[in-house]
Amino acid sequence: DFRYMMRLLTRRAQLWTEMIVDDTVLHNLEPAKCDRFLGYLPLEHPIVCQLGGSDPRKLAEVAPVVERYGYDEINLNCGCPSDRVSKGEFGCSLMKKKEAVRDIVHAMSRAVQIPVTVKCRLGVDDFDAQEFVKDFISEVASGGCKHFIIHARKAWLKGLSPAQNRSVPPLQYSRVKDLCRAFPDLQFSLNGGVVDVGHARALLGFPGDRLAGEMDSLIGSAWDTPGDDFIPPNLQGVMIGRGAMNCPMMLWDVDRTIYGCTEERERVTRRTVLSAYQAYLEEAYPPDEAERSVGSVHLALKPTLGIFSGLRGNRAFRSTMDTLMRDKGNRRLGPAHVLEQVLSQLEEANPGVLDEPLRPTSVYKPASKSAAASADLDGPQGKDRKRKRGVADEAAATEPPSADASAEPDVQAAARAS
Repeated sequence: DFRYMMRLLTRRAQLWTEMIVDDTVLHNLEPAKCDRFLGYLPLEHPIVCQLGGSDPRKLAEVAPVVERYGYDEINLNCGCPSDRVSKGEFGCSLMKKKEAVRDIVHAMSRAVQIPVTVKCRLGVDDFDAQEFVKDFISEVASGGCKHFIIHARKAWLKGLSPAQNRSVPPLQYSRVKDLCRAFPDLQFSLNGGVVDVGHARALLGFPGDRLAGEMDSLIGSAWDTPGDDFIPPNLQGVMIGRGAMNCPMMLWDVDRTIYGCTEERERVTRRTVLSAYQAYLEEAYPPDEAERSVGSVHLALKPTLGIFSGLRGNRAFRSTMDTLMRDKGNRRLGPAHVLEQVLSQLEEANPGVLDEPLRPTSVYKPASKSAAASADLDGPQGKDRKRKRGVADEAAATEPPSADASAEPDVQAAARAS
């Protein structure tokens, strides 16, 4: 659902699945079952399947299944800090086992023709020296990995929840630039704290024509390297995850501002995006006499929660949706019906809000960097996250073991290469 929403905004950004555990695929190889985890729509290309696991043999069995589904790339998750993931000896805990990751990458690379990449952090627990990360990358690269996606902060596997691990450990972008310089034959992408496309443009060195006000000094500010506006040639892209979920409409012109697309497209408004998403929901979740849970309807509508971020009617939109989806009759009619009713009430109370012009990508403002550190605490569930911020022993995840603790697919919303 989230990826479909993203494709309504951008045709070029690379999309990612949530993390899928190897056993989940191996225990559901029948097509009808496997489709639940690996199925996607053709329009979602380019798309990356992110896998979790620690057994080279199992992952080498799963990789060809993923390739047969037509994915463009396989990514091994070595960055998730969830307790459940760590207890399974995968995710971020794998950074402590570089030889195991090397063997996993080697086994998967031999089993498929598509690229196998690795997403990791700048360290884990007390293993956070730059030399530790360089040793990890060097070892894993020897197994065949040519592209590393780096979440530019470390992770604490004990004492911090997944949400806190997205905000409490400080961002260290300059260390990613150092990795690019240390490994010129490898490719890197930057992840973590990138909250808008203007920020992504600065991190990428302002691809294409510059916007009014974009100066070289902003590049150094974005990277936390004042006076150093060098962009490594092996920097492949920038990943936006939570920012895209909290404020998806910022991506409406990313194809132009990042990828340089010049072809004309139909005028994009919140009305056109939500109408298209409603049509998708009608097909994906038709009316059904069977009981639908509030949670299932919420998940189908969750990609819309940030559509009106910063606009009048935003709070009413979310609260009305929450109220309507709790009605059993509405749930039986499906999430498309709920969305239709919500939009009708929203437009009646806020005439014209659905057709308000979308804001073009704005120039990166260094002052907004302080907000980046807490960006993952903002958005539709911001208040709950802020209340939990100081609880060091908060439960690590609420998702089932077969899913990534982040619950949302990532969006490689600012890839440098075409």
